[in-house]
Amino acid sequence: MSAAATLSPRLIPFAAVVILGGALACATAARLTGFATPPATPAPVASLSLRFADLADGGVAVRDAATHQLIATIPARDDGFLRMTLRLLAAARLRRHIGEAPPFTLTQFPGGRMALADPTTGETVELEAFGPSNIAEFARFFKTRRPA
Repeated sequence: MSAAATLSPRLIPFAAVVILGGALACATAARLTGFATPPATPAPVASLSLRFADLADGGVAVRDAATHQLIATIPARDDGFLRMTLRLLAAARLRRHIGEAPPFTLTQFPGGRMALADPTTGETVELEAFGPSNIAEFARFFKTRRPA
């Protein structure tokens, strides 16, 4: 047998201590240097509380939750990304037996980043991940909102 094939039983505990010590040293170094710390979320530029309601013709009414003002009406078969995003968040509410009443929060961050969140479920969709044309479907709500 070769020397590599035989391992002294006395070396096994020593090897385990070395491996655990190395792992502990790596974890400590990562913690102290902030390697594993995610960047802080920047303060929002703007935020809207919105309610979305299905219309009889298949459209979707978008209302400011605070003022009940109609912000936009999405015609049937338009804005597929917006509809898909709302279905995703509505399905999470349905699984938790939450109704349609609580508003969603649309938040705009510096640099054009935007997120649609459901505070009742904790679900958030980071809209910039889907490209500028899909962000535009939601960004227009900030532009069309009129002061109360």
